[in-house]
This record gives sequence, structure tokens and C-alpha cells, in this order.
Amino acid sequence: MKNLFFILLLAFVSFNCQKEFSPENGPAGTSGVVPAITTATVTSITATTAVSGGNITADGGSSITARGVCWATTANPVATGNHTTDGTGTGVFASNITGLTANTTYHVRAYATNSTGTAYGGDSSFTTTSSATALPTVTTTTVSSIMSATAASGGNVTADGGATVTARGVCWSTTANPVATGNHTTDGTGTGVFTSAITGLTAGTTYHVRAYATNSAGTAYGGDSVFTTLSSTPDVYVAGREDNGTVYVAKIWKNGVATSLSNSSFDAEAWSVYVSGTDVYVAGNEDNGTKLIAKVWKNNVAISLTNGTNDAYASSIFVLGTDVYAAGAESNGTALIAKVWKNGVATSLTNGSFDAEARSVYVSGTDVYVAGYEFNGSVQVAKVWKNGVVTSLSNGSSIAEALSVHILNGDVYVAGFESPAGVGTPRVWKNGVAITVANTACGAYAWSVFVSGSDVYAAGNGHDCGLGSSNAKVWKNGVSSSLTNTTFGGNAYSIFVSGTDVYAAGRENNGTTDIAKVWKNGIATSLTNGSNNAVANSVFVK
Repeated sequence: MKNLFFILLLAFVSFNCQKEFSPENGPAGTSGVVPAITTATVTSITATTAVSGGNITADGGSSITARGVCWATTANPVATGNHTTDGTGTGVFASNITGLTANTTYHVRAYATNSTGTAYGGDSSFTTTSSATALPTVTTTTVSSIMSATAASGGNVTADGGATVTARGVCWSTTANPVATGNHTTDGTGTGVFTSAITGLTAGTTYHVRAYATNSAGTAYGGDSVFTTLSSTPDVYVAGREDNGTVYVAKIWKNGVATSLSNSSFDAEAWSVYVSGTDVYVAGNEDNGTKLIAKVWKNNVAISLTNGTNDAYASSIFVLGTDVYAAGAESNGTALIAKVWKNGVATSLTNGSFDAEARSVYVSGTDVYVAGYEFNGSVQVAKVWKNGVVTSLSNGSSIAEALSVHILNGDVYVAGFESPAGVGTPRVWKNGVAITVANTACGAYAWSVFVSGSDVYAAGNGHDCGLGSSNAKVWKNGVSSSLTNTTFGGNAYSIFVSGTDVYAAGRENNGTTDIAKVWKNGIATSLTNGSNNAVANSVFVK
């Protein structure tokens, strides 16, 4: 009888011991297996808190009834001790660890429970900060401007944790939760918003990116953001117009194939194109028979920005997330007022005392930059507005205009021209400091600017003294290359850099008409056949 009791007791103990397992222990008998789970990297470490979590990749054949992380000051903590409870089911979850002691080393493991038992992820250790200093707080900016080899992101350091932020930027990899010891940028110090240029990517590849910020307590990370680079053969979008013999028709070309945006009843022009996801946005204007109406086309469908009471146009467009920004001008009956529209709602940048125009808009984080000019009563003054606050780029002694703006790593680049002694001189201003981009004794103009890595590109036109017509030109770091010959000449109005490829859009004259053209690395492709005048005003590559 005693032997029978002992055997039953052993069976009871054996059955109950099957209820808790580490993942390396494998199956738990014939009725099922424990879940498969990994532990997430510990982040946002402070003196008393941290963030971890896990990823349950398989439920073991029965529903996950509990999941979370457990922690202790010794290795391989279990869920019967300090732990969180973070829902049910498979997949990724995050866990907030609280109640920690400052300057203490802890071990953390993710856990998941099903009807068979409890499984654990790998043991991860971390040390809390001292009570005087915590890690910074940082968020990751949505990834934008995604190309085959490049993308843009950044972050916002909202708190320094009590110690100076000595490094910040973004890090990326092909796996989740990249760290700053791998591929990363370095984008200044301190708190606030910053932008980051991600380079050296592989076409058609999915990446993870996180913002980071470092102080004396360590490195903190923002959320993990996922994006996929473009294929090695990107799409080339060009906006412009073509004369049909009666009126100008606003057009968009995708890889050389034209689509008309206006109905040929009245003149219309497409000035700027921007592609976000699968949506194609174009800014321009269309005549209603009496006045020009500022318009945005989304996937070829027109949206009016003005009501036709006075002439208006939209010359530039930029899309960030779900917000659509356009820049241009609207007459008040006596003068042009520089304007920027956000989702169709207009903000005036000037008061209408003198003519002013907004030529270009670029949005970085929460900041909206607009380039243009304002008449001072004698001449046009080149100007840039940041969130409506204006900075003059020229001193008003000669005609000047700012025609394009581009932001990279917090630096503000503006392209345009000044005309000392009546001769057009192309300019690129970096953070308000003017750079002459060519030897232009016979006149030249910079219409567009694009910055890639450490290289500054500008597109425009210029006269080569004694050699005939004004040529379409591209400048790279101040060194010019002609896109057209001197026989009939042309102009480049827009520039876009994708990886190592440089695209420009504009026009070239054939002796009788202007032909809309796009150049890739200096090689021209005609968008029109020369039967009627046409021009390409803007290029975007995605």
C-alpha cells in the first residue's frame, strides 16, 4: 500500500512539474508544446524604469493566455516574481518595467504562457541610471524621401535626462531595433528636432530605423520605424506644360508617358510635382476665362486653392505624412501676396503692400520653410520664411530672388540669383550665407537646389561669354556642366538626386520651338516632339 501511494505521488509531482519551461527545454509531453518567444532589447532606461517586451512567434498549439516580462537582480528571472502582464496572443508586445532601484543591474526575460506551460526568452541584463541622471527621451521621425539608396528621417529629443545630450542621430539595419554601434548618422547635440540623411542603402530592401540620443547615463532610442527602399529602376515624374496650338495644357509625364491635367479650354500650367507613396501631387494654375486659379492635382484630380476672384498660382508642393503644403501667390487686386497653403488653408506671408511671391516650400519635422521674394519699393529682395518668420537673403541693393529651398541635417539651402551691376549671378545660400556658384560674367540663374550627402547641386541657365545662347546648366559644388549646346540654348528649372544619379528637367530650343526635356546624368530625353512649345518645370524620382 505504501508503494502504491509513493508511485501515485511521483506521478502527481511529475505532472505538475510540466507546467513551467524555458524555450530550450522543448516539448512538454504529448499534449502540446510551450510557446516560442524572444526578449526585446531593453531601452529607455532610467533610475527606476525601463522598457522591454518580446515577440511570440508561435503559440505551441494552444492560445497564449498571458505574456509579459519578468525581472530580478539574478539571472533567469521567472514570472512568479516581479513581472508585467501585457495581453494575450502571439506577436510583438512592449512592456513597461517600473519600481526599479537606481544604479542597479537587473536581468529581464520575456515570458508567454499557454495550456502546456510558460516559456521564456533569452536573459538580457541592464543597469539603471543614478538617481541624478536619466537617459534622454527621443522619438523617431517618420521616414521620407525614400529612394533606392537613400532616405530621410530624424528625431526629436524632448528631454535630456538631466545631462547634456552629446550625440544624436538615427541608426538602421535590416533587423528590428537597430543600435547606434551599427550604421548610424551623427546629427548634432542637445535637445530638439533634428533631421538625418540615411545613405548607402540597398535597392528593394526593407530596413528598420530608430532615432537615438546619448548623454552621460547612456543611449536612448525612439520607436522602430520600417521602410523599404525603391527598386533599382525608379519612376521619373515630370510636371510642365505643352502648347496644343491654342492654349497651354498642364501635363504630368511618368517615365516619358504624358497625362493631361487640364481640359484644353483655357491656359494651365503644372509647376511642381511630389510623389508620396502611390499618390502623385502636382501644383500649378488654370485659367477660368478671366482669372488664374491656384490648383493642386492629386492623382490627376484638381483641387482649387483659390476661388477665382483674383489671379493666383501654386508654384511648389511638398507632402509630409497626410499634410499637403503648397506655395505660391495670390493678388489682392493691387499687389501679389506670397502665400503657403496647408491642406488647402492659406496663410499669407506678406501684407500686400508690395508684390511678393512664394516660389518653393520644404517641410522638415514641424518646420515649414518657404523661399521667394518681396519687393521693397525699388527692387526684389530674396527671402526665406521659417514658420512665417522672414529672413532677407539679399540687401536690397539689386534685384534678387530665392527660387528653391532644400533642408538637410538642419542646414537650410536656398537657390536663386542676385544681379549686381545688372548681371544675373547664380546663388546658393547656406544658412543665409551666399555662395556664388559659377563664374558668370555674362549672366546666369540658379532655379533649383538639391543636397545629397556633402554635395550641393543646383540647376539653372547661364551664358558662356561669347558662345551664343544661354545654356541649361547643372552645378555640383559650384562647378558647372552644360546640358544644352550654345546654338539654340535652353534652361534647367528643377534638379533631383537619387543615389548616384542626377536628374534635371527643363527645356531645349530646336531653332523654332522649345522641347520639354529631362536629363539623367547629362543625357537628354525629349518629352515632346517639337511640334509645339513645351517645358518641363519639375522632376521627382521615386
